[in-house]
Amino acid sequence: MNQPAAPEARERWTYLGLSVFLAMLWFATLSLRPLFNPDEGRYAEIAREMLTGGDWVIPHLNGLAYIEKPPLQYWATALSLRVLGQSEFAARFYTACCALGTLLTVWLLARRLWSVVVAWRAAVMLSSMLLFIVMGQLLTLDMGLTLYLTIALAGFLRAQPDGSAAASAGRRPSELGWMLLAWVATALGVLSKGLVAAAIPAAVLVSYSAWARDFSPWRRLHIGWGLPLFLAITVPWHWLAALRLADFPQFFFVHEHLARYLTPSANREEAWWFFGMVFVLGSAPWTLPALRVMILGWRRQTPGSEFNPTLFLWIWIWFVCIFFSLSESKLVPYILPALPALALLIAALPIDALRRDVLMTAVLTVLAAAALAILCFFGPRFVAASDRSEYFLSLTKPLAQIAVLLAASGLYVLSQRRREVTRAAVFLGVGWCLSGLLMMRAAAAVAPVYSGVELARALPAGAENAPIYSVGTYDQTLPFYWRRSVALVAYRGELDYGLGYDPGAELPSVAEFLVRWSGESAAYAVMEKAMFEELKRRGVPMREIGRDANRVLVARR
Repeated sequence: MNQPAAPEARERWTYLGLSVFLAMLWFATLSLRPLFNPDEGRYAEIAREMLTGGDWVIPHLNGLAYIEKPPLQYWATALSLRVLGQSEFAARFYTACCALGTLLTVWLLARRLWSVVVAWRAAVMLSSMLLFIVMGQLLTLDMGLTLYLTIALAGFLRAQPDGSAAASAGRRPSELGWMLLAWVATALGVLSKGLVAAAIPAAVLVSYSAWARDFSPWRRLHIGWGLPLFLAITVPWHWLAALRLADFPQFFFVHEHLARYLTPSANREEAWWFFGMVFVLGSAPWTLPALRVMILGWRRQTPGSEFNPTLFLWIWIWFVCIFFSLSESKLVPYILPALPALALLIAALPIDALRRDVLMTAVLTVLAAAALAILCFFGPRFVAASDRSEYFLSLTKPLAQIAVLLAASGLYVLSQRRREVTRAAVFLGVGWCLSGLLMMRAAAAVAPVYSGVELARALPAGAENAPIYSVGTYDQTLPFYWRRSVALVAYRGELDYGLGYDPGAELPSVAEFLVRWSGESAAYAVMEKAMFEELKRRGVPMREIGRDANRVLVARR
């Protein structure tokens, strides 16, 4: 059964209106919850210190050199804080822009490879995948990496011939421009999260050539132009950092790249099947067609073309998942760069198979809504009483709202099952995207568990000049909210590298802290609850002025 190459005018305006509506909500949701530990607080504070400290070469965290990652996102976030002010919205603004930029890139690439209707399906499917929604709303480095890798992928694919007579007659004038775009985007990816941004495209190209026995893309890389451009973008910061910090090459390239990938030094070990689980859950609600693509995607051919973009996209997905599965360091967002290619291949499935998958996804959506409703009704009875249970119980109302939204979306699609499949996919995807954004808004209810914002608000006015000690712990969000560093006590963690250059920034033991504390006339300290109870039993003079689910803030006066 054939599908239209472009939607009707009425459908087109409907899709465009929904896109604008979702984009507005995407940004509106950014300010509705505080920064969460650890990533959001860390990356917001690095950008704030870059802005206030004026050092745009060496990132700093809590006043200490912090070079685990390159600085591109810190630069962008610092500029956002300068223009928009110091807020959660400004801190997350760059990440949200990267998410929407990725969606636009996917839409444009799908239109070029297939048709406009495939483009709308690809964009809405990607925007409604749970992992994409969550990471597009959180301040991490992974969405920036995903944007630049997706642009690099799009530039590379656009530089390949499409099998037309004009393309086969000789080199197209636009070929160089598209390949240079791919080189630039790869370089920006390296400046966002390191050498992995170059390793993924290179390895996928090698894998594709070996699988398809097609080495023609190598002739279109334009290395003579692209490599110097790539180096011109990536080398200057690395060179300046090496001039400033003598051990930068060893720490950044060996410790943060090779050792983190090959050894469990980062304490992020997971089972070999970890990313399989992340893939299944993160690609929801499109898990069923995603599995179809993963299993059978390699069999689809592109007639009349020397180069097979479908196979290249399929290898891209598998390589990202396998590459990070082999690593000794695993975190949920690592496979995010696979999702744009996944959405492209799902959207381009044969129309009959896609119709069946969309209808089945609608059925599963209704079942998911029913499961959420049951959870909201019976779940609170099984939540064990604790000092955190009230926060999680407060999620009952928004989860019930999500259940209603999903049910309405799924039932609408089922009632319209004889209509065009793109319309069904769009409305089903919009329902899931809205549900995901509502879920992110509801996350504010559990902020006391994952954010230090309540402690930050407990610090009294006029405490700007008083020292603040962080005893045996380090809440990543507090320095951003307080707009100042804290004095570390018996804590090194990820600040260990910076403390090597500035050992005086830490009091190495609680005993030394107590000596300093006893001599303070006005000071404040943050500590875990267990530490607070221990010092309280020892008669240490302190007055509790605030606490959250994890820590206590005390005053010395």
